[in-house]
Amino acid sequence: MKKTILALLIILLFTRYLPLSAQGQNKDAYEILVYNSSKFTIKCAPLCEKSEGVFVAFTSYLDAGKTFLFRVQKLAGGILPRGVEGNITFSLLNPNYSGAVQVHFNNPAVGSPTFEIATSDWPILIVPMTDPEVATHGTGYFVDPASYVKIIVDTSRSNGGNTNPLTVTSQSMLEPIPPVINFDWKVTQRMRKNEDDDNDGKAYKMITYLFTTSGDYAAVKRDDASFSLTIYSKKGNTWIIDDEKKTITVMNMSKTIGEGAALGREVAQSKKKAPLEKDRDDEKFTISKTGKTKQYLGYTAEEYEFRNNSVLTTKNTSKTGTSSFWYAKVPFDPVKVYTMGAGRPADMSKLQNDPRMKNNITAIPILNKNFLWVETEAGGLKGMEVTEIKNVNTTINTAGYQVKVMNSLKDMLKNRNN
Repeated sequence: MKKTILALLIILLFTRYLPLSAQGQNKDAYEILVYNSSKFTIKCAPLCEKSEGVFVAFTSYLDAGKTFLFRVQKLAGGILPRGVEGNITFSLLNPNYSGAVQVHFNNPAVGSPTFEIATSDWPILIVPMTDPEVATHGTGYFVDPASYVKIIVDTSRSNGGNTNPLTVTSQSMLEPIPPVINFDWKVTQRMRKNEDDDNDGKAYKMITYLFTTSGDYAAVKRDDASFSLTIYSKKGNTWIIDDEKKTITVMNMSKTIGEGAALGREVAQSKKKAPLEKDRDDEKFTISKTGKTKQYLGYTAEEYEFRNNSVLTTKNTSKTGTSSFWYAKVPFDPVKVYTMGAGRPADMSKLQNDPRMKNNITAIPILNKNFLWVETEAGGLKGMEVTEIKNVNTTINTAGYQVKVMNSLKDMLKNRNN
């Protein structure tokens, strides 16, 4: 798992132009509004990570029907940039109910703020407040980023043990992991491993993709992966499923890569003592639509020519440094696999008018809805080809799996040995 996740982090080809979110937010603080909707007094145990802030407003007990605004502030001093990060654990004073719920907040010095419900044990749980509830129970002006949650205690339901952790953003957008996900389409793809693929045994790497017709979910299964399946969710999260260990690792891949890129840029600039030069990779290549089409597994495919202006002459490229990329128009939108779950922005105008997109081969399936990358050919060799596009009814079950949430690059580095 360690090698696989780290390998995913360096795949910047499809994510280099994804913007970092939450720019301009206050990096020195975090606020959490908590409303106790139950009839019980709730015990509160706030705790910041070492050197990652201090609670300047907190309470140890929250009475029934009451609301409290927890405030965390960054610590002063230190050589390295710091943010604020920590947990608040809530439990009942009643000894008959030992369950607890924990929320985790993180507003890093580099990257986007996150907020997640880490655990939820019977009979206590936490859910995001609705907008009307925030208006009713709010305490006035909130400093962004802030999250708003409601404590619920339901002793009437049966004791089902721990529930799956639920991931929410700093804006308290809840995204539970569905116990069942149904996929409508299956795509099988094979890629050459090296120049001797046809002579050294198993000639190809095989990858299976699953898609919903709506485009809400997409999944990737590699034959050489240490885990079972990667699912890109409706709201842009990545769920890495390990059937053997019965675990689901939750992360936001594009956000984490953005944090890694920002941190790398910051370190490089500090060593250079000057801003980095602008990346001009988009000027090294030329992308053009040839106008050629062909039928591919029953769908019409269009050809795009990718020209390397530096001219390569290896066995796997033509002497002119060109290769052909074919995209088929299909009945589903595969964009999530090309953007690591981020999907297509609601406002496409900025992307369409970005000059860097003109010669960016990975932008083609983002700018063109329902475009599936089906073939790549260079120097007479097919580096990648889709061998199957099939309408299916495939069900993925996630119930009963232990969920581990990676809120940031920092969390991944902490858990790299797991």
